[in-house]
Amino acid sequence: MAIYEVQGPNGAIYEVDAPSKEDAASALKRAVEGDRWWEEAPIAEGSSVPDRWWEEAPIADDDLSIQQMLDLIQGSSAPDKSLETARPSQDDPSIQEMLDMLALAAAAKKKRVGEQPETSMLEQSMSGVNEGIAGILGAPVDIMTGVINYGSRGVNSLFGTDLPPITDAFGGSGTFEDLLAPTISNVQPQNTAQRYGRRIGQEVGAMSVPGGAMLRNAKAPLALGAMETVSAVGSGVAGQTSQEIAPGNATADTIASLAGGLSPVAASRALRPSPKAPSVEMLKAEADAAYEEVRNSGATLSPASADALAGRISGTLGERAATRKLNPRAAIAADALSKDLRSAPPTIAEVDQVRQWVGKNVAGSNEAGERAIGVQMKNAIDNHLDTLTPSDVSGTNRAHEVVSTLQGAREKAHRVHKSQLFEAEDTGAIAKGLRRAATTGTGGNEINAIRQNVRRVLENPKLRRGFSESELKAMREIADGTPTQNALRLLGRLAPTSGGLPLGGFAGAAAGVGATGNPLLLAPSVIGQGAKMLGERSTRKAISGLGELIRNGKPLPKKAASDLENNVIAALVAQQMASPAERGNEATNAVVRALLER
Repeated sequence: MAIYEVQGPNGAIYEVDAPSKEDAASALKRAVEGDRWWEEAPIAEGSSVPDRWWEEAPIADDDLSIQQMLDLIQGSSAPDKSLETARPSQDDPSIQEMLDMLALAAAAKKKRVGEQPETSMLEQSMSGVNEGIAGILGAPVDIMTGVINYGSRGVNSLFGTDLPPITDAFGGSGTFEDLLAPTISNVQPQNTAQRYGRRIGQEVGAMSVPGGAMLRNAKAPLALGAMETVSAVGSGVAGQTSQEIAPGNATADTIASLAGGLSPVAASRALRPSPKAPSVEMLKAEADAAYEEVRNSGATLSPASADALAGRISGTLGERAATRKLNPRAAIAADALSKDLRSAPPTIAEVDQVRQWVGKNVAGSNEAGERAIGVQMKNAIDNHLDTLTPSDVSGTNRAHEVVSTLQGAREKAHRVHKSQLFEAEDTGAIAKGLRRAATTGTGGNEINAIRQNVRRVLENPKLRRGFSESELKAMREIADGTPTQNALRLLGRLAPTSGGLPLGGFAGAAAGVGATGNPLLLAPSVIGQGAKMLGERSTRKAISGLGELIRNGKPLPKKAASDLENNVIAALVAQQMASPAERGNEATNAVVRALLER
């Protein structure tokens, strides 16, 4: 080989022994400009070679590190010296010696990399699956072993004994790992992707046993299987991420795995609509259908029941003869109805028609006295129908069914009536309150107007009749307001839309901002407007809740986990019992401690 003179990037001239001038230039370029193979070549998993080894590790005990050599070569300014003799300083090795050491280091590094056993993403993932299966199959024995070892440590602590712990119990995960050993690779993951692949495989394998058992009786096996798979993948991703951030931290691993596994359950629950009360239209349709069913049954009041109803209607006039004379229309109606009821027991549908007739012709009278008696007659008929029993019905062999259908129809109709008292489009208390607030020109007293209309219902014995205690409680909360609502209402008085005075204040503040450039002058108005909007929104939400409560007839159930979600949660808990290798026994011991301390 010939010796060629090559100019380096720092202007220095180097003599390089190489087959050709191009090879000499390439060799010097790699050495001086940094063909930084040592930064790019991977280090085998578990190798003793540290990360960024070229910055610290010397080639031999007394040598400089690769990084130090590179710095010295690049700092050399010996333009006419050969590589054999040029030295950055008197005590440093020559540049040629440094290059030789770099070449030796490169060969050693390549040898280390070449010795790394090869593996693949598929091999790591399937190894993880089989590890997970082994872990879940051996979980019962592992947990029991943990319980015994936990107790042994307690005995040793109390009595100074030296009971040895049980290790690798037969039937535990170790037993099944031995059985599945041909399918589990001993080669550790070589990179981040393979680490994630193996961990996700472990979680999928651990989920497959309890999850598969739950598929047998599942109503929607495909949906359950899909969610179980997503849960296992989420658990693996979150668990491995915790290990990437905090290697060896079993607590963080367990928490992250559970959180990741529960994420699809949480998403499913969030996307599932909350329970809704039936609409007024639905209630009307159901009530009408039920009334039609009662009419078609042909059921009548028994003679005894019809006589009792006649007595109730007559009793609304009292025992004073003067009452009949002062309210002749009501007296005539009561006598006629009583006579008809006793002479020919009516069908149940006809009794409801009688009620409507009384409401129109007696309770709707212009005379206050007769109107009051008419209301009492309606109430008497309502009370009779509400307390009807199968023994009060004749003309059908389905008395129980007829009475139940009638009561359901009446209850739904009653819900419609109560709902319309608040939610009717034009005549409801809410619509009236909003309309009255709008007439002020600013809408600033919306909360006040709604509260006043709800309070009128609460304070009127006639209007509040028939509302349940939970409905009355909801009304009181709206009328009185919660502490938060009242605080927002107070701040809302600063809003420009609350009236003329705050609007003038806003205009003055806006002028002040224009003159001084200080936007903080608008803060009171902005805060007030925000508080007003939040307060109105809170009140409307409370009103909506009251409407839902009335239309549903009882508080709506809270959105609970579905059967599908419960199955996934159960499978996830079982899966977590089979802790992956990265967590060791610490996670299992934590489970054991939790079980013992309950």
